[in-house]
Amino acid sequence: MTFRLSALLRGALAATLAAAALQAHATDRLNWGWFNAAPYMIAEGPDKGMGIFDQIRTLLKDELPGYEHKDVQAPFPRIFQEIRNGNPWCFVGGVKNPEREALAYFSVPVAVFLPFKVVVRRDRLAEFSGSAGPGASISLAELMAKDGVRTSYLRGRSFSPQINALLEQHPNRQYHSEFNEALQMLLARRLDYLLELPIISTYSARQLGRDGELAALTIREHADPTVNRVMCPRTEWGRQVIGKVNAVLQAQRGTARYRAIVERWSDEESLRVIRAIYPTQILKSE
Repeated sequence: MTFRLSALLRGALAATLAAAALQAHATDRLNWGWFNAAPYMIAEGPDKGMGIFDQIRTLLKDELPGYEHKDVQAPFPRIFQEIRNGNPWCFVGGVKNPEREALAYFSVPVAVFLPFKVVVRRDRLAEFSGSAGPGASISLAELMAKDGVRTSYLRGRSFSPQINALLEQHPNRQYHSEFNEALQMLLARRLDYLLELPIISTYSARQLGRDGELAALTIREHADPTVNRVMCPRTEWGRQVIGKVNAVLQAQRGTARYRAIVERWSDEESLRVIRAIYPTQILKSE
C-alpha cells in the first residue's frame, strides 16, 4: 500500500513538473508577427529581411536571449487579434492610440513614419492637384466627400488622429489585407487614390517595374510625423517583454548602427526630415 501510494505521489509530482515545464516553455515563447510592407518589412527578393522593422526585430531578438523567438508572417488583422487575445505575440511598428492602449502595451518609439499622403497615378495628378502640380496639398475631407472616388484601407491600420477622425465620419469603406493588393489595384485603375506612406508606395512600385508611375500629394489635415513602437499584449507577460524591449532600445537608439537602420531606404528629402526630428521624436519621446 505504501509502495503504491509512493508511486502515485511520484507520478503526480512528475506530471506537475511536466506541466510546469510546458507552461514555462509557452511563457518564454515570443511570436513576432510581421507582414509584407516594404521597405519596412520585406518578404521577398534581394532585399528580403532588410526592411527597417525587419532589422529592428532582428536586433531585439539578438538582445533578448531569454525567449524562444519565432517570426510569423501573417496579415496585420491576425497579428492584432492575437495581441488582443493576450497571446504571446508582439509586433514591431505599431502606432499607439487610446483604443489600442486598452488592449496592448507599447514600447518607446523605434522609428518614425513621415506623414501619410494621398498617392495617385502620376498620369492623373492634375485631376487631384489642379494647376498647382507636384508638391501641392489636398484636403482629405473634401476628397472623401466626393462621390464615385474609390479607395481602400488596410484593415486594422491606425493613421494619425486627424485622419482617424475623418475616417470615423465615413464608416462605409473598402478594406484590403495586404499592402501590394491595394497598390496593384491603383496601378490597374481599379482605385483612384490611396492613403499611404510615400516610402512604401515608391519602393513597391519600383519592385513591380512601375517606377515613376505614382505621385504623392500632401494632406492638409495631416502634416506631422507619427512614431511607431513595439506592441505586445496587455498582460503581465506583455508588460515584462515591453520592459525588456525598452531597455534594449534605450541603449541602442542613439548608436550609429541603429540610426542607419531607421534611415535606410529614405530619399534625401526624407533623410533631412528624419535627422532633424530624431532627437525629439525618437530619442526623447516616450
